[in-house]
Order: sequence, then structure tokens, then C-alpha cells
Amino acid sequence: MPTNPKLESARQSLREAMAALDAAETAGEPARLSQSFAHVSRCLRRIGALADAVWYAKRGLQLARSLSAVDASVDALCELAELAIERSMLLDDQDEPRGAERLRDSARDHGFEAAQLALRSADPQWEITVLLRVSDLFDRLGDHDDAIVLQCRAVALMTRAAATAGAVEA
Repeated sequence: MPTNPKLESARQSLREAMAALDAAETAGEPARLSQSFAHVSRCLRRIGALADAVWYAKRGLQLARSLSAVDASVDALCELAELAIERSMLLDDQDEPRGAERLRDSARDHGFEAAQLALRSADPQWEITVLLRVSDLFDRLGDHDDAIVLQCRAVALMTRAAATAGAVEA
């Protein structure tokens, strides 16, 4: 039976991510462990194992929160939101509107929390990236007004950064 090269590559990435997770657990390094949970979640998502991906993303979020790691928390929240959207689409296909709507609500909640946490960032470029990522999530959910609000916030940060850079150069 012929193998799918993309799927095989994704499986290899998953094996490597699991090995890195085992190493991080053995080393007892919480920050590395948080990143490893996130990586495993992304790999599982690529192979379509969405429920397992959610489990690992949630573990990564719990650990990131316990470390007060804003960047890792925001990334996990965005990942959970994206996973919820994908899972809601599957439930829509299975004609389960209540479950799909519950997942979309969860995606919105994760997105709003990620956008709020991004305010704590000292790096405006990172905050812009997060705002645009969450804006895209909201757009996919049909929440165009919320998406525009986040885009405007990102543009304001870009404008401020450009003005600051211009003032430094002058």
C-alpha cells in the first residue's frame, strides 16, 4: 500500500515531538515542557487527531499559566481556539449544531482571552501578530465586527511603532 509522504512526515514530526516531551519531563524543565506540549498538540492536529491535540494544548496552557508565561499562554489559547473551530466544522458536517455552537463559543472565549493577555506584552510586534491571529479566528467564526476591532488595534500599534521609529531616526 503506497504511503502519503505528507502524512508520514507529520507522523515523524509527532514521534520527534513526543521524544522531546519525554526529555522535557525527565529534565523537569517546566518552560521546555510547556513548549513540548504545544509542539505535540500541533503535530497531532496535523494528522487529524484533534481530541488528542486539545488534551496536549490544555496541558500546555495549564503549565504556561502556572509559570505566568504570557507568550506560551497566548499561543496555547490561540491553538485551542483554532482546534475548537476545526472540531465545530466536523460537528456541523455530522449535523450536531448544539455541539458545534458550543465549540465556536469556546473558540471565541479563548480568542478574547488571548487578545486580552496580549496587552501584557512588552513587544508590540508580538502583540500585533497575536491580534491579527485572533482577528483571523473571529473572521472565520463570522464575528467580523470583533475581527475589525482587533485589526484596528493592530494597525494602531503598527502606526505607533512606525512613528516611534521615525522619531528615533530623525
